Amino acid sequence: MLKKINKKGFTLAELLVVVAIIGILVAVSIPIFTAQLAKARLATNQANARAAYAATVAGLLDEDLSEGVGKYDSKSAEWAKADSASGSAASTEIASWTTEDMGKETYSTWYITIDEDGLAAINYAE
Repeated sequence: MLKKINKKGFTLAELLVVVAIIGILVAVSIPIFTAQLAKARLATNQANARAAYAATVAGLLDEDLSEGVGKYDSKSAEWAKADSASGSAASTEIASWTTEDMGKETYSTWYITIDEDGLAAINYAE
């Protein structure tokens, strides 16, 4: 008498096709994820710079100073008057920053210099 053979499971070819499809999806999604991560870092840096500028202006107004250098640390959310500003870059146009300008870092310490005309220079440091 012939017995019926019970075929359960997947063939090797079917499994290879599924693994290949998953590999293609991962290969496509990694560059997209990396680009989104860079945009998120840039947005974080822009928000921190705006907060640093606002805190520095408020601190200088509280001190009743027409010019000076303010240091703002976004981690501790503290403003302090400083003698000089240092950083790895400077800009007054936060909106024009690009992901290349910011690199792969999210900066947390910002140095703001405000001159007698009220113009600000924004410097960031790691």
